[in-house]
Amino acid sequence: MTKDNYIFTQHLIADTGKIEQLKERSKLVDKDDINWTATYFDEETNSNWFYYRVDTYLQGGGYPIFARQPLPDTRELIRLSLLSENDDEVFAACRTLVDNEEIKKIDFRSDLINELENISDRQRQETIIKLTGLDNTLNRREIVGKNFQQIEFDVKYFKDIADRANKLRQRTNAQQ
Repeated sequence: MTKDNYIFTQHLIADTGKIEQLKERSKLVDKDDINWTATYFDEETNSNWFYYRVDTYLQGGGYPIFARQPLPDTRELIRLSLLSENDDEVFAACRTLVDNEEIKKIDFRSDLINELENISDRQRQETIIKLTGLDNTLNRREIVGKNFQQIEFDVKYFKDIADRANKLRQRTNAQQ
């Protein structure tokens, strides 16, 4: 295996060195300066790669991500976060889930906590909980136009997931 074998195995890349290497060897086919995105074509893999940033509210514009197209959906992002052997891919999957929740209003928390409770890798559980903020009780859903009971339902949803995540973290800490 060559050092750049990741381009054949990874769907998401957050390592800036790998991103720069892939950008250099690929052809720019589209660029959107307003949304800070670009599409590249890599001849060796015969794949389009989409360059985007997550956590763009951060100083410096957030973190760059390179994603093989077609872009992974929520189910695939969860799978990558749980099973990838590459730390940068786990990071990219988790932060993309959070960004999709914030920007596109795509929920992932219930599915992710259900999957996390069924894996035995305590370190992976801890990493994913930290990267996605599953242990945070903040209601991330829109409240405008909702009645009190609807808002309370949403608050309970996030609190229940945070409680489950904290329970997993406590089990992890007890075993260390």
